[in-house]
Amino acid sequence: MLVQSALAAPILLETNTTTLRLDVNDGKVAGTYFGPKVRDSGDVAVPAESASLFYPSHWDAQTGSHGIAITQPDGQLALDPVYESHALTDAEGGKLLRVILKDRRYPVTLAVCVLAHPDSNVFERWVEVTNGGDKPVVLNKAASATLHFRADRYFLTSFPGTWGREATAREQEIVQGGSALLRSGSTPKGAAEGSPAFILSLDQPAAETTGEVVLGALAWSGNWAFQFDNAATSNEVDASFGYDPAYSAYTLDAGKTFTTPRMILTRSGHGTGEASRNLHRWARSGGLRGGDQARDILLNSWEGAYFKFDESVLHGMMDGCKQMGVELFVLDDGWFGNAHPRDNDKAGLGDWQVNATKLPHGIEGLVNAAKERGLKFGIWVEPEMVNPQSDLYEKHPDWVVAMKDHPRREGRNQLVLDLTRPEVREFVHGVIDKLLTENPGICYIKWDCNYTIVDPGSGALAADRQQNLQVDYIRGYYEVLDKLTKAHPKVVFQACGSGGGRADYGAMKFHHEFWTSDNTDPYDRVFIQWSASYLFPAIAMAAHVTESPNHYSQRVTPLKFRFDVAMSGRLGLELSPKKLTPEELDYANKAVAEYKRIRPVVQFGDLYRLKNPYQGDLAALQYVREEKGAKHSVFFAYLKEHRLISGYGPVALQGLDPAKRYQVVEINRDGTKNKYAKNPDASIVAEDGKTLGGDFLMTRGLTIHWGWRALQSVAVEITEVP
Repeated sequence: MLVQSALAAPILLETNTTTLRLDVNDGKVAGTYFGPKVRDSGDVAVPAESASLFYPSHWDAQTGSHGIAITQPDGQLALDPVYESHALTDAEGGKLLRVILKDRRYPVTLAVCVLAHPDSNVFERWVEVTNGGDKPVVLNKAASATLHFRADRYFLTSFPGTWGREATAREQEIVQGGSALLRSGSTPKGAAEGSPAFILSLDQPAAETTGEVVLGALAWSGNWAFQFDNAATSNEVDASFGYDPAYSAYTLDAGKTFTTPRMILTRSGHGTGEASRNLHRWARSGGLRGGDQARDILLNSWEGAYFKFDESVLHGMMDGCKQMGVELFVLDDGWFGNAHPRDNDKAGLGDWQVNATKLPHGIEGLVNAAKERGLKFGIWVEPEMVNPQSDLYEKHPDWVVAMKDHPRREGRNQLVLDLTRPEVREFVHGVIDKLLTENPGICYIKWDCNYTIVDPGSGALAADRQQNLQVDYIRGYYEVLDKLTKAHPKVVFQACGSGGGRADYGAMKFHHEFWTSDNTDPYDRVFIQWSASYLFPAIAMAAHVTESPNHYSQRVTPLKFRFDVAMSGRLGLELSPKKLTPEELDYANKAVAEYKRIRPVVQFGDLYRLKNPYQGDLAALQYVREEKGAKHSVFFAYLKEHRLISGYGPVALQGLDPAKRYQVVEINRDGTKNKYAKNPDASIVAEDGKTLGGDFLMTRGLTIHWGWRALQSVAVEITEVP
């Protein structure tokens, strides 16, 4: 029965710091309040005429912003949903609110879902649309969530990017009467053109430690769109978030339910730093796969060998791994294909048999060689793609995403397999399942994806269902990963989309980490990893030490700088060990050992961003973790440039206990002389070796005597003492 009157009591959902209040008036559900937790929810009540709808339809909003728009079987663009019921239950370690809305006239039901995680102060929101009729309906738009904001000013941070320059944090003001539309690129790796996330700061530009902010990230690996509209008449912002409905009008068959991707939201009254830590805690507790498991230090073969290797080359790289203390060796592209050998990127994709010329003893031989050296073994795959020069394409040219009677446009000499086809999903699953089953020693999969859908057509979809492709492709991708990860629960999966193209919480449900960028230049990585840190914890961000000059930028950088940058994420290496000098090998061995010791702090600690590289020459960040009742911290600082006339003051730390004492020790040193000290071998950190109060370290901080050169770095360990 449809309820047309107001509920006697509000609907409340809370975390430790945030209150969400909904009210029902005349059958419509209003989002009365979303903000700091209050003792008495009655204090946040507002008049019915002033409340904004919690999830407005196109019918509700008329010409304004809305969450959902449906074309009914009779051709009417109409959906007038009203409250029927709600339920609050325990689910997924939190509290789940399901509000059921039913259309007054048509057999369409909406379940508007909110899952609150009290400890991390994160809300997950999504909508389930059920077509209860006997004919299809068309979803012109089905957002995962909508939000309404009231403030004097609005500052929106987005994360646009491209290959080699992923996730570049940029801020703009949404002025009264203005709007902002954030959108991705093409499926299946839309995040390469921008991470599906935002930060909205109210009343002031976003700051690390002050101000009211809302941070959101969409758990979706396909096309996405966020819309922000500031009303000219009221200076109030309405926003909607979800998959991109452009060219994706989804036909929902009778009796079927469409579930939107989840929108992850958190708010903070203390700036972006607290918001990020909220999201990171949620991610490590279940938002990404295996968030409570330490990540191995690996060496990936790509930049050290590319396609040019055989067993002896790989064995030599494994020897280098053993010498440096690396734990895992990962064989990248080039290990497969016989009729069409994978000696470059022009052939072989789709033919997942071991190349007998390069690897006469197969994958098993490599697994055994790694085991003999005390190493784990991992391997690269790109199973969603196919080269036209392959046995697979010759047998199944109809398996690719393509438009009927149109030429097939390639990228990187490859095409996208159509995961809307059951037989293609079965093939992709079978390839990886067979690889892991026949080689149980494989413990790591790097899942790459190097092309996008440019010719959106599917032979598996009817003519009136072609726009379902963008959504159904990603659903097919998730279906395959779900089966594989359940069948092989101990195998670590990395998400890679031509670099950082799959850095999203949809992919991270099935992956332990993502490849942050193909750009391994540590100077550029300071920026890329800084921006990514707003959204992801260090444990999810793969960061590799590579050769100098860098293969992409040709920039020359010190080995210490390369290590210090990579050690602020999940440390790995991607080089040929034989090219390192004995001194460099010795330093690498010591740096790897240092990382193993501080790994729990970096991978499981709370992140504090201290000096923004976008705002000056100096970047600094800090991780803090409580271990056995005491705080343990690691500080990283990077001087990108050193100008003739410049000065860098002390860097104040955060997250410590002001009443406790801490020992300060510079780690990961490389023997560089300090001309500012009486003893040239002394640390450039003035406080090195001292025991200081947390109050001093968080007010005065660390003083670093930088030398007269660019590309310097320090790593400092701060340990609480009794």
